[in-house]
Amino acid sequence: MIDKLLSDFIDAWNAGERPRVGDYLARAEPAERDELASRLDEWLLVAPTPDYSEKTLAEIRAEPAFAGALAEIDAQPGPWPEALPRLRERVGLSVRDLARTITSAFGLTGQEERAEAYLEQMERGRLDASSVSRRLLGVVADALGASAEALSRAGGMPRPAAPGAFLYRAESEPSARVEEDLDVLARAALSSPPPPMDELDRLFLGGPDA
Repeated sequence: MIDKLLSDFIDAWNAGERPRVGDYLARAEPAERDELASRLDEWLLVAPTPDYSEKTLAEIRAEPAFAGALAEIDAQPGPWPEALPRLRERVGLSVRDLARTITSAFGLTGQEERAEAYLEQMERGRLDASSVSRRLLGVVADALGASAEALSRAGGMPRPAAPGAFLYRAESEPSARVEEDLDVLARAALSSPPPPMDELDRLFLGGPDA
């Protein structure tokens, strides 16, 4: 019975029918519900993005719960590692789906894997928000049904150092440490320059105006 219910749920999910876990648990024998719940939970962790039609996506975005969640995210977006996965799940997009949306919007055919890698860095908090283009945030926000302003706030910006902070540090350190720092800078200046950025790199790394 559990195998049949799990199979039916997976088929309905993949068909974009938006099956409800509670409905399937109710159909199971009471003694089997915990096991079914566990297996459904394990499968949902690796489940592919459902094949939602445009009509279904529009219905999802029109639901009061979805609108309320977006309003909450706009008001208190939270950091990217929290906000971006929540928004993607709300609209039924995987990271790969979002990467395809980005490459399509900017005419970057064949760059989907690199875009996906950059997005994963954003969701893990490993990409400096100040390096991301406003053009990119606009496309991502449209795809996720959010505002670019909210996503920008969610990324956060590094606070500038207090005036004189670096001067104080240099003056207060032992001369040996200063010489070491200068040596590191000299070696860096003599090293090979980084390769030029292409359009995808500029979107993620070129700064707000890229």
